Amino acid sequence: MTTPRPSAAPRSGGIAPAIWAWLGLYLIFFGLFGLYIGGDGTPDLRIYHRYNGFALVSGGRPQDIAAAGLQSYFFPGLDGLYFLLTQALNDHPAVLHVIMALPYAVAALLVYLVGRRVLPQSWPLRDLLAGAAALFGVTGSASFSTIGTTMSEIPQGLPFLAGLAVWFGCVPLRERPALPVWTVALAGLLAGATVGLKLTSLPLFVGLFVAVIVAELPRWRTGIAAGFVFGLAGVIAAFAVAGWWWWHVYQLTGNPVFPAFNDVFRSDWVAAGRWSDDRFKPQTWQHALLFPALWAFTYSNQAIELAMRDARLLLALAAMLALLASVAFGGLRRAGPPSRRAAGLLGLALFIAYGLWEAMFAIYRYSALIECFSGVLVCAAVAAWLPRRVMACIGIAAVVVIGIATVWRTHYPWWDRSRPSVHAVEISLPPVEPGALVVFLDPGAFSYLIPDLPAGVQVIAPNSNLVRPDSEGTLRPRMEAAIRAFEGPIWGFENLKDYPGAADTALQHYGLTKTGECAPITSTIDSVPAQGCRLEKVPATH
Repeated sequence: MTTPRPSAAPRSGGIAPAIWAWLGLYLIFFGLFGLYIGGDGTPDLRIYHRYNGFALVSGGRPQDIAAAGLQSYFFPGLDGLYFLLTQALNDHPAVLHVIMALPYAVAALLVYLVGRRVLPQSWPLRDLLAGAAALFGVTGSASFSTIGTTMSEIPQGLPFLAGLAVWFGCVPLRERPALPVWTVALAGLLAGATVGLKLTSLPLFVGLFVAVIVAELPRWRTGIAAGFVFGLAGVIAAFAVAGWWWWHVYQLTGNPVFPAFNDVFRSDWVAAGRWSDDRFKPQTWQHALLFPALWAFTYSNQAIELAMRDARLLLALAAMLALLASVAFGGLRRAGPPSRRAAGLLGLALFIAYGLWEAMFAIYRYSALIECFSGVLVCAAVAAWLPRRVMACIGIAAVVVIGIATVWRTHYPWWDRSRPSVHAVEISLPPVEPGALVVFLDPGAFSYLIPDLPAGVQVIAPNSNLVRPDSEGTLRPRMEAAIRAFEGPIWGFENLKDYPGAADTALQHYGLTKTGECAPITSTIDSVPAQGCRLEKVPATH
C-alpha cells in the first residue's frame, strides 16, 4: 500500500466554473460590440487584405503585377480565411460582424488564465481582478480600435497567447522546475505559429524565449536546453505556417520577405533598401524613454496615423519595471511566492518584447498583445510590492481607481467602418470587359475591387507605394512593357481626392490618355470618390 504523494501546488476549487463564466462574459461583450460597431472598412482591407485573400483562394492571380503595391507580397494565410468567411456570410453581415469580433473573447480568456497565475492565491477577489484586468487590457486602443477588422493583431496573436498560457500554466509555478520538454515545445510551436502568421510578432517570441531560459536559473544547462527546444519548435512552426509562401516569394522576386530587407536579399525588382515604415520610431534617446507617455495624457499621433490617447502601455511599462525590481530584490533563484516568480518572468518577457517593438517598429497597433497584459501587469506589480493582506486591499483600491480613470480618459483611434447595408460588401464598378487591362493610376486603395471584376481581367499598379514612374529596378520596366504590349480594352482607376495630379503623371509616362468615358466607383467599404475611365494608347510620334 502506498501513501498518496502531496500535490506540487494547492488546488483551488471552482476554477472551471470561473473560467466558463468569464468566457461567457467575454463572448457576450465582444460579440455585441462587434455587432454594434459594424463591418470592416479599414485602409488595410482596401489596400491588400481583400485582394490577397481572393488571390490565395483563386489560384494566385499570376496575370496581375503588384496589384496591391508592396503589400501584394505579404503572407496571405489569414486573408484567405477572411475572404472565404466574408463570401459565405455576405448576405448576413450581422453574423459576420459578430464572428469577426469573437477572437477578442478568446484573447481575453487567455490573458485571464495568465493573470490567475501571476496574482497570489491569497489575494482578495483574485479571479475577479484577473478577469477584469484582462478585459481592461484587451480593450486598449492598440487592439480594440480594430475589433472585427482585418487590421487587427488579435487573431494572428491567439497562438502566442495560447503558448504563453500553456507555459505559465506549467513551468513558472514550480520552485525547482525540471525541463518539461512537451510544455516548452508546445509553447514554442504556438508562439512560432504567430511569427509565421505575421513577422512583426517576432519581438514577442524573442521575449518569451529569454523568459524560458531564465526560468530555469540557476541551472544554465537546463535553461539553454529549454531555450533550444523552445526556439527550434518556434522555427519549425513558423516555417510550417508560412515557409511555403516565403519560398514562393523568393522564387518570384529573389527576396523571401520582399520588399522588406532588400538591402540584405537584394531583389533587382526594386531599389535596394530596408523598405520599412520608420515614421513613428523614436529619433532620440529622450524620445525613446518618454515614448508611451506621449499619448498617455494628451491626444497624439506619435505612434499611429490617427489621434488617440491611452495610458495602458505606459502603465504596462511601469509595471514591468516594478516587477523586474521586485525580482532583483527577491531573486528568481530563491524559492518565493510562485505568483511573484511567474509575474517576474511575465514582466521580463514583455519588457524585452516592448524594447524590440520600439526599436524595430514603434507602430502602435503592433504593440496590441503587450497592451493586452497592461491590467494584469499592474495588478501583479501591486501584489509583488504589497503582499500583506491589509496592504493588498489598499493596492486593489488604487488599481481600481487607476483603471477607471484610464478607461474614462481613453480616446480610441477608430478606423473606418463599412456602411450599413443588406450585404457585407457591395461594389459598383464601371463596365469593364472580360479580359481587359485595368491600370491603377495613383496610390489609392483599389485592389479590394479586383474580386468583383470580370473573369480574365489583368491588373497592374504602376504608381503605388512600391513602384512609381521614376522607380529604380526591373519591376517598373516590366509593368511598362506589359501596358504597351497589351491589345484590348484598357481602363484606368483613380482616386479623385487624395492624390491630385498623380493619375495624369502616370498616364503621360505610360503613353495613355482618357477617352472621356468614365464612371464612378462606389462601395460600402470606401467613401472616397473614385472613378474608372476607359483609356487608349497615345499614338507614337516619329
